[in-house]
Amino acid sequence: MKKIKGIIFDFNGTLFFDTEQHEQAWREYIRQLSGREITDDEFRYCIHGRTNADILKYFLHNGLTDREIEPHSEAKEEVYRRLCMKQSDKLHLADGAYEMLDMLKAAGVHMAVATSSGRTNTQFYIKRFDLWRWFNQNTFIYSDGSIPGKPEPDIYIAAAEAIGLEPSDCVVFEDMPSGIESAVKAGAASVVAVASSLSPEFLSSVGGVDEVITDFRNVDFVKRLIEKVSD
Repeated sequence: MKKIKGIIFDFNGTLFFDTEQHEQAWREYIRQLSGREITDDEFRYCIHGRTNADILKYFLHNGLTDREIEPHSEAKEEVYRRLCMKQSDKLHLADGAYEMLDMLKAAGVHMAVATSSGRTNTQFYIKRFDLWRWFNQNTFIYSDGSIPGKPEPDIYIAAAEAIGLEPSDCVVFEDMPSGIESAVKAGAASVVAVASSLSPEFLSSVGGVDEVITDFRNVDFVKRLIEKVSD
């Protein structure tokens, strides 16, 4: 891993392992709307890491207006949040994430989040996980309609800017190909892939990935991150 000055995290599937709930919610909602099933490849390349607007345009039709997209988007997220609350035993940050974030904050590491989630879900996460312990409204970058979605690089450029850095100063944590592509396009110094739902073997084969982890419990890995910032 190269010398870095800051860290940017994707959120869903990276700090919060919720891929199962998102997939179930999308399956239910798209089946209800169109009667069709979503393929594994569509989840991997057309859903995960993408904004709801891009996803809905893909499954419905590209002529959808923002006014038409918004109620569909919120309806799907209501299904998702219901599933999250129903599976309360899974409603926590990834193993080791709390301790890692505390260590990084104590070491003075600049941190940001770059997530494709919208405002309502972001508010849900902030309240549930007390995310302002480590981030704030300026460093938690979410999909508000003003930033092109992943795999475009804009959200990682914006997240780096929020902590006063260039993407080339930052290591990015991601779990999906579209997010990895976004980070690489932005010029991130390093990309660490989190194997929360995809296999480590698959993620290792994705271009731009420097390292693969399964969670954040490896304290030596976190210490190495801090050392790379401190060098």
